[in-house]
Amino acid sequence: MIEKLQTKKKMIIGVTAGVLVFGGGGYYYAAQHAKPTVDHTGHQTTTPVMAMGDTVTLDAKARQLSGVQTAQAVVKDIMKEIKTTGKLAMNESGRTYLTSRVEGRVDELYVTADGEYIAPGQAIAAVYSPTYIATQEEYLLTLENVQKLQNAGKDVVQINNRLREAAKRKLQLLNVPDSEIAHLEHTRTPKDHMIIYAQFGGTVLEKQVLPGAFIMPGDKLYSLSDLSTLWLYIDIYEKDIAGIKLGQRVVVNSGAYPGETFSGQVTFINPVLDDATRTVKVRVAMDNPGGILKPNMFVNANVQLPLGDSVVIPESSILDSGSRKIVFVAQSEDTFVKRDVVTGQYADGYVQIFSGLQAGETVVTAATFLIDSQTKLGSFGSHAGHGGGAAKETSAPAPVNGTNSGPAAPAPVAGSEHSGHGGQ
Repeated sequence: MIEKLQTKKKMIIGVTAGVLVFGGGGYYYAAQHAKPTVDHTGHQTTTPVMAMGDTVTLDAKARQLSGVQTAQAVVKDIMKEIKTTGKLAMNESGRTYLTSRVEGRVDELYVTADGEYIAPGQAIAAVYSPTYIATQEEYLLTLENVQKLQNAGKDVVQINNRLREAAKRKLQLLNVPDSEIAHLEHTRTPKDHMIIYAQFGGTVLEKQVLPGAFIMPGDKLYSLSDLSTLWLYIDIYEKDIAGIKLGQRVVVNSGAYPGETFSGQVTFINPVLDDATRTVKVRVAMDNPGGILKPNMFVNANVQLPLGDSVVIPESSILDSGSRKIVFVAQSEDTFVKRDVVTGQYADGYVQIFSGLQAGETVVTAATFLIDSQTKLGSFGSHAGHGGGAAKETSAPAPVNGTNSGPAAPAPVAGSEHSGHGGQ
């Protein structure tokens, strides 16, 4: 009986062991074949970014992530706009003085305040002048001689007529109008005061004499300026001065008159550059309709410079390192080549290309700096993040008792995509 129990016990133990071995093997097989297969397609030689010298290749995903944009070089007529500020000043060629042609005492001024307008031929002052009185009397005397001796000999009549014309000429030289000379001939009564008339018109800048003052020929009575035209001085930076020409139109607007524009023409370009500001003073002659613009007023000026037809690309295409200017030309959808160019003026968001690029070629307009960085990183930067395609190996263990136990299997790097593949 005891032997039967022991035999039965051994059978139960054997069956149990067999079940465990078979179940463990099945579990191990199922676990091994249930693991996801590692995709090695990403570790081929083709990479998202590849750089060889000045040529960079980007796959579709890399172009999308970096935001690459392109545009074609075209022939276009562009207009450069120079915006600057300026200050209005008086037209120096329109400034003048009103003076007296006789000596005498100023008994009355007909224009008494600065800023008043004097028209040409307007009476401005009354001067008591003995010279003027004597000249009138001399003329009246010649008139009497001509009348009294009109029946004398031919020579006498000629001499008297010449004396009369000479006396009349003296009055004219004193700026006495012909109407007053005619009035003197009619009344035969000399005037005590000479009326001084304005030889020129303009706005009074300064009254330079007071009533009661004694003046001499040539003394200044009023300082005038013709404010119907003004001068505008604007500052142009040296990089833009090549485009400024005499006669060029300048559009001006002022905060004092919103919505209104005024225009003028360049009449003078200062030959000397301001060393402190690196600008050149440019003078613009401006019409001043109604006198609404005032000297010393600050205004904004706009100068349009036509640059003509030339090959242009967007400004964002240019990568300027200081010593050179480069662009990236698209050879295909995913290949870009660095190229040096010579640029001209910048205007309307474009830049002129003088050499290095032809119309019709396609250039990168966005992500230029990122592409350029790949040409400096080369293939090293292209494989970043891919782990080099293989796991790192650890050094062999130290020899035990002076001997090596044999080459050890390389230990996988933690986190490597290849960890766990050593047993396969």
